[in-house]
Amino acid sequence: MFRLRPYVHSDFEHLFKLDQQCFPPGIAYSRAELSSYVERKGSFTLIAEDSEGTTAAEKIAGFVTVEITREGYGHIITIDTRPIHRRKGLGTLLMQGAEKKIKALEGFMVALEVAVDNTAAITFYKRHKFNVLKTLPRYYNGKVDGLLMTKRL
Repeated sequence: MFRLRPYVHSDFEHLFKLDQQCFPPGIAYSRAELSSYVERKGSFTLIAEDSEGTTAAEKIAGFVTVEITREGYGHIITIDTRPIHRRKGLGTLLMQGAEKKIKALEGFMVALEVAVDNTAAITFYKRHKFNVLKTLPRYYNGKVDGLLMTKRL
């Protein structure tokens, strides 16, 4: 069973390791990058806790980090889930939690970027009513194109 809670600073190392596990080198965030996103003023991170986890690391099943822009939309920086928890509704729980908080902060839209070759993520976002706004040439590592996807709330 998963439950959402806000990020606390002691979560950071677990989030960093999870992000490294979820994304290949060059796409996964460095420690400094991830820290700047989760600690940035105007951003929030929600943690999905697994009630069956026995260690602090195992309890963190996934997380989502969102920046609220001056323009009034939520920009999803990353949404990460442990591989063993995929296809169990965890991504949906994180996305719904993020969207709810964005709305509560008077945001009107959600935006994110995804690699064109990440078909599982693209399928997930389309299932959650995101639309492709445009292609971002060589967005990842200067090699792989990205898609900018948005959803009105």
